Amino acid sequence: MEMIPIDKIRVSRSNMRVNDPFGDEEDQELSESIKAQGIIQPINVRPVGDMYEVDVGRRRFLAAKEAGIEEIPCIIKEMTDDEAMNASFTENMIRKDADAVTLGWWVVKKQERTGMSLRELAQELGISDVALGNYRATTKLTEEMQNEVQRGVVSRKNALKILKMNLTPDEERTLAEESRSGGYEAFKTALDRVSAGREKRGAPKGLHITRINWGLESPEYEALNRLAEAKGLDMSNYCMKVLSDHIKAQTQA
Repeated sequence: MEMIPIDKIRVSRSNMRVNDPFGDEEDQELSESIKAQGIIQPINVRPVGDMYEVDVGRRRFLAAKEAGIEEIPCIIKEMTDDEAMNASFTENMIRKDADAVTLGWWVVKKQERTGMSLRELAQELGISDVALGNYRATTKLTEEMQNEVQRGVVSRKNALKILKMNLTPDEERTLAEESRSGGYEAFKTALDRVSAGREKRGAPKGLHITRINWGLESPEYEALNRLAEAKGLDMSNYCMKVLSDHIKAQTQA
């Protein structure tokens, strides 16, 4: 661990929360605490030219800067950009500092940067591809609903519930407005009302549901997952498209 002048440190572009605002009530409380007690847990930095970049500990760094601290304890570690991105994601997920949407956009950015599949990325991070897929799915919400997830009013569980309901953008925006103006209770009441309305409609008469279970480690599943990702679709929508195209091709032949 080394003490490094704070003016020699900046937030890394690889930090998943680099663009997040700083200065709310909790941030100010942390800044006051650091002013009184100093930084107890060092931040993680890597040397970049004649500067150091914060990969883990962004909020502590900004709070120390706000408190007027001149130098802070740092753990210096050489890392590539991809290693830095992974460290930022893992730290935020473990500490539960980041919301599902922020984590989801990190997954999108990481896949665009590396071309990795969800399965490959999950293996690299040591977490399940289902969890990564759920995070990524939240980026499909409307901007208004994403904002409510990022504010912490709409939970990841409720965000995924909304996605599964296949609401229209206007319906999502209405729920987001309930959350923004009335808080969690108003949002939950509105969500329960919309959900109940959907359930009353029931499944269309004659609907058949087919389950295919190849197992997560089968070559067929992996191939299907790759094909769906290449089309930018989740697996269920991709399967529906393939089946629909097949039926059209057979009936028009």
